[in-house]
Amino acid sequence: MEIELMNFGFKYANTDKFALRALDLKIESGEFVLIVGRSGSGKSTFLRAINSLIPNFYGGEYLGKILVGGKNPACTPTRDMARVVGTVLQDPENQILMSTVEREIAFGLENAGLQEETITRRVEEALDLLDIADIRKRKIVSLSGGEKQKVAIAAAMARHPRILVLDEPTSQLDPKSAESILAIVRRLNEDLGLTVLLVEHRVKNTMHLADRILVFDNARVIGDGEPRLIAEQLDFDALGIGYPPVARVAKYQGLRHIPLTVKEAQKHLHVELDKLRITEKARKHGKTAIEAKNLKFSYNKRAVINNLSFKLYENEVFGIIGRNGSGKSTLAKLIAGIIKPVRGKIIYKVPKDEIGLVFQNPNLHIIGNSVLEDIAYTLRAKGKKDVESKSRKVMKYLGIEHLAARNPMDLSGGEKLLFAMATVLVFNPKILILDEPTRGLSWNMKKKLVALVRDYAEHGTVILISHDIELMARLADRVALMSQGKFALVGRRRDMLTSTLTFSTQLNKLAQRSGDAESKILIEEDLGVPI
Repeated sequence: MEIELMNFGFKYANTDKFALRALDLKIESGEFVLIVGRSGSGKSTFLRAINSLIPNFYGGEYLGKILVGGKNPACTPTRDMARVVGTVLQDPENQILMSTVEREIAFGLENAGLQEETITRRVEEALDLLDIADIRKRKIVSLSGGEKQKVAIAAAMARHPRILVLDEPTSQLDPKSAESILAIVRRLNEDLGLTVLLVEHRVKNTMHLADRILVFDNARVIGDGEPRLIAEQLDFDALGIGYPPVARVAKYQGLRHIPLTVKEAQKHLHVELDKLRITEKARKHGKTAIEAKNLKFSYNKRAVINNLSFKLYENEVFGIIGRNGSGKSTLAKLIAGIIKPVRGKIIYKVPKDEIGLVFQNPNLHIIGNSVLEDIAYTLRAKGKKDVESKSRKVMKYLGIEHLAARNPMDLSGGEKLLFAMATVLVFNPKILILDEPTRGLSWNMKKKLVALVRDYAEHGTVILISHDIELMARLADRVALMSQGKFALVGRRRDMLTSTLTFSTQLNKLAQRSGDAESKILIEEDLGVPI
């Protein structure tokens, strides 16, 4: 038995609610296990218990027993558990410590006291395993998000672990990079017999890869088995998990066989796509909110934003897509005034202190020791009145009022993102910038985010930067495809997202594969399927 949990439970400090309760579970060697559930359901706690971060780094009440590779994580130092369990976090920058790729892969081996010959051999092995030998001398800061994630996996694999734990490894990657990472994980599982535990909210990319799915809800596992079978037995939408779009359409049509991929949907999903032509009324935008002229920005003489000009309007959601490293996050910081262009200018039609940026990394919003304290800090810094009541109001709106006393560092990925949004939404900015806002969010919270953004666009401007194309298809009025520091294309949402194979939705890919290349279908609602 590779992993066994016996009546395991855990409750974090400063909370009365158990994150996991009475968990009895066995995982065999070589299984590929997908772990799903709404934000805060216990998924991250489960992973932390497996790799010994609980209780070695996260304090609280620990019940029951766990065995992982014959070791008890609660009694084993984390450095020793790393030889059994390789961990890859959703943000690779949180675990990468060294300056170059080679040094990062070797770092853990050196700490383990391995001989130089062994270290050299394992570094070469890891570089080949992840197919990153060509970047071995590169500085970490120069890598794209996908490349950093590969380095993190390589560093974990160099330890020769028996188990690979991944916490949303594709959450901030462009579609191509995400597919590459998942293909690597699948290959490690199939070719090496590695046990894989994968937490992912984007189930359309992962359900068809796994042998087994664990469904977490309210601190327990309520579903355990073959992914398609469990998806047929449980209501994933009601549980806040969500289905792949093709599966949701099939469920709505009452099909017994639920397709998980476009390939399966072509065989089993019967939709008269050729008869559907979507027409919708475009949102009326207001006056110019921001105008940028000939922007340029460089890091160490490397141009990241290159001669970029654009206009953003009141009452619009402006979406920005593009591969990792194309300049999206840098542009967000320029608009927010955090960094200044080396050339060109931004003309603001609203006060600069009325611009709010929710960072891609929610840890950047953490200042104090409690959720309420940090949210209130923003209002106090702006000299606002009724600080606590306004803070609690926005927490209630986002569904995180029960986290008020918690330390933000102890929150799950999805809870942290909601916390970060609260620190910005609390002062109601006229321009709201969201950089990868669905990272760590379960389906039910994504639906809430959709409603929030639509509501915000009624009185302000929203800049939405995301690799989540399904979200972009529901929200953006205009979409810009960013490449090499410029907008390669800008256009209406349906025109932009139905004319590409990469930056498109699952249902549009189905339409294109079904021979309807001109279809404007993007999301389930276009087919009359409610979400």
